[in-house]
Formats: sequence, C-alpha cells, structure tokens
Amino acid sequence: MSFPLTTPVYTLGTWEGNVTDDYGVDWIVETEDGWSSSPPIRAQVEARSNADGGWGGPGFYDSRVVTLSGHAIAPDRMTMLAAKDRIKSAISPRSPVQLQVAEAHLTRVASVRLTDQIDLADVNSFAFTWAFTLTAVDPRRYDANPVTVTATLPVGLTAGRTYSRTHPVVYGGVTPGGGGSVYIQNDGDYDETPAVITFVGPLVTPRVEHPQSGRSLTFDVTLDYDDTLIVDLKAKTALLNGAVNQAYTITAGSAWFMLTPGLNEFAFRGTAGTAPPDITPTPVPQMTVTAASAWT
Repeated sequence: MSFPLTTPVYTLGTWEGNVTDDYGVDWIVETEDGWSSSPPIRAQVEARSNADGGWGGPGFYDSRVVTLSGHAIAPDRMTMLAAKDRIKSAISPRSPVQLQVAEAHLTRVASVRLTDQIDLADVNSFAFTWAFTLTAVDPRRYDANPVTVTATLPVGLTAGRTYSRTHPVVYGGVTPGGGGSVYIQNDGDYDETPAVITFVGPLVTPRVEHPQSGRSLTFDVTLDYDDTLIVDLKAKTALLNGAVNQAYTITAGSAWFMLTPGLNEFAFRGTAGTAPPDITPTPVPQMTVTAASAWT
C-alpha cells in the first residue's frame, strides 16, 4: 500500500506521485503545469480591415494540457530500473486513463492521454528524473464523486446529496402535469457542465426541463416496460436500450442544455405508459440524473 508524502497526490492508472509506492520508491512531483490553471482559451477575434479594433464573439475552452515532472528515489538499483518500466506502462497515447488529483480541499479527475514521450534520466544508481505530458480533450476537472438522483411519475422522489443550505425552492415537490423534480448542486465554476439523464419506461414522450437555462428536451418516443433512454448532454445522444440513437426524435422547441454553477433543477415530465398486467408491483416511470461538479 502506498504512503502519501505530501499533497496533492497524483494518481494516473497504476502510477502515483507524491507517494512512497509499494516497492519503496519515493515519487516526488516537483513541477506541475496545466492542472491548477484554467484551460487554454480559443478566442473568436478577427481584426477589422478598415477600422480600429476587431470583431469578437464568445470564446471556447481548448483541451487541457498537463505536464508533470519530478524525481524518483529507489532503495536499490534493481528497484529503480523496475520503477522506470512501471511509469512507462501506466499510460499510453492510445487509450485514455483517469488522472486523479487529491488536494487538501478537493479530489478531482480528468480523462487524459499521453501526448509526448516520457522523459527519464538517471541521477545516480538509485534515482532518476521523470517528466510526461498529458492531454484532456474535455478540459473540465470533475468532482471524483458524481451525484445520482431519481424522480418518478407521478409522485415520489429519492434524494441524492444532502445540503445544509436552504434555497427558495420546494425539494421533492410534484408539479402539475405528471412530473417530479430533482436537484443537483454544481459546486464548480464551469458554466457548461454535462450530465447523463436516464428515462425508464413505461413512459410516453419523456421530457426534462431545466429552469436555470430556460431549456428543455422532449423526445417523441414511447418506452415500453423496462426500456431505457439514456440521454448524454455532452455527447448529445439519446440511446434507446443502450444501442439506437433517438436524438432525431427531439421535438420542436427542444434545446440541448448543460448544468450551470449552483443549484440545478431537472423537472420530469411525461405520461405513464401501460405495463404488462402480470408485473407486480405496477412499475413507475423514472428519470435518473447523474452529474459531477466541474471546475475550469
């Protein structure tokens, strides 16, 4: 079992930084670039051809590039050589792995790939320096512990995380028209944070409303008993039973949305379908929302 030496502790697949690992190797992170800072900005600015200034529009966050470097100290030469192999096997350019950074106040994660060579150089017979560069195409730093909440039709809610604060809304309330609401607190500062919404039948024309953005999504589909419609707000897909994309069934007036910082409401709407008569107890349509707070 590894032993933390200081914070933050970096975990990348099977490798950890700022720890003494199971083999007695001290992995010291000396420099970090790109994790604590905000992602690069892709500005939408063009110079005016015949006037001062320029034309500008909303910018975008670019991919996050993280560079870590430091040194490793092993108890003997053979352990040092094995440590070099382990750090190179921890990540590759082919498949993404999770980078977890456990700081004193928060533990956050991002999905990354190796985007430059891993540099290793001997200091002496027992120690070497190391450095590598990672890229997260999704620049958000997510809370390591996502929240999941569920609403049912026509009544009934199951709560997710409990908060000590009070808000000018009614928790667990049922709104007219056959629907309930669930709430997720986005403690981060990212202004567009995704979520995954799962509708479970029997349900006709499932709909979710997001008052914070003023947007909603309605799907012109019928979910039979035990059917699921998994809506990914980041990928903008709606997979029926995990396979067939039903995004084309979005009705007029619908618009994709993301979570905003602070409290987010998801209002569940739709009409309960008919379940087979031999199913007891009578199944109730559900909407489950899973999301994690996200930071720049």
